[in-house]
Amino acid sequence: MRIQVIAHNKKYSEYSPYRWDRMPILLGKNGHVVDHVLKKDWRNFYPRYMGFKPDIVISAGVIGFLPAFLKKIGLIKVPVIHDWVDDYADIMPKKYSRALIAFLEKFTVMNSDIVTTQSMYRVARGRSWGKDVKFFPQGVNTGFGKKKVIKLKGKFKLLYSGTISHNKRVDRLIEAVEGLGCELYLIGERDKDFAAKAGPNVHFIGKVKNENLPAYLKSADVLVLTMDADSTLKMYEYLKAGKPILGIRGKLNYILKHKENAYLTEDLREGAETLMKDKRIAGKISKGARKFKVFTWEQVGKMYSDYVSEQGRRIKCAV
Repeated sequence: MRIQVIAHNKKYSEYSPYRWDRMPILLGKNGHVVDHVLKKDWRNFYPRYMGFKPDIVISAGVIGFLPAFLKKIGLIKVPVIHDWVDDYADIMPKKYSRALIAFLEKFTVMNSDIVTTQSMYRVARGRSWGKDVKFFPQGVNTGFGKKKVIKLKGKFKLLYSGTISHNKRVDRLIEAVEGLGCELYLIGERDKDFAAKAGPNVHFIGKVKNENLPAYLKSADVLVLTMDADSTLKMYEYLKAGKPILGIRGKLNYILKHKENAYLTEDLREGAETLMKDKRIAGKISKGARKFKVFTWEQVGKMYSDYVSEQGRRIKCAV
């Protein structure tokens, strides 16, 4: 099939940790002809659509409003799939109107022919609007975890990987470990303000290449999820690492199970203390994480590609 993709990414790479940096490449590897409209080319989307003549249009992010609107007014004639990659109104910067983003989000979901997502929370949210949403997980790199473990210092080590910011609630994690008999390692771009406020048991590793991340994850005793989100890539990387996961109770509960493959709590300090002291619970959670089925990106790409082909044929036959 000829597939046109429009998303928020500025590049594409099969080695990127971001879903829509690499998914167009995976679609191509599965036999599709793909035209990938990057963020810089948004203004030329419709002329490219007319020239490329796709069988299907796939969107991801708030820009999904554009093809959904063009489909609604009849300027796009082919099926439109929206990959609902985040809770847009929650994650957009404050300079944007929350009410506007919420409107664009719901319009996109309701006016796309097919909606997919990496979040079971959004599956439930779509159903509450009367819209069926198909779930596809995030993936991990093939060969994840084969590199030698990098030893981190400390008797009990917590590790967080990702953006170090208030939006990601990393400040709550730093506060939670203050005075605890543990070491907290933060992987991500170092923030001077956070570093200035952090205690002596907080260590900023800096950025780590995605292919080297598993070596750090496997060195930790506990891996921490600070965001109230069940679609984050790091959740699957943590599960694949097979270590106990400490996370925020909320949307994570749609995929993870408290005291089975994660310790989910509203109080990160309480959770850290429990996992430090109770080896039985920590061991049970680690075992549950190892049992959780985590797919490679190639497997996810194949599943998504097959689904797109199937739905494209179904809609075409129904017309």
